[in-house]
Amino acid sequence: MEKKLYTTQEVARALSVSDVYIRQLIGRGQAYPVQRIGNSWVFTADEIERLRTRKRTRGVGKKKQ
Repeated sequence: MEKKLYTTQEVARALSVSDVYIRQLIGRGQAYPVQRIGNSWVFTADEIERLRTRKRTRGVGKKKQ
């Protein structure tokens, strides 16, 4: 049975974030797409769930001015 794959836009919609943010996570090594098809990264449902439940930190390393 084939696993359904989800585009960056579908992942962003599922997580209520922008697709730009998902691409930033990929660039920082915090999101793990299965592969790239054309200009789109694709993800499994397991990876979407991992992103949904991951621990989040805000502003780590940023100083208030």
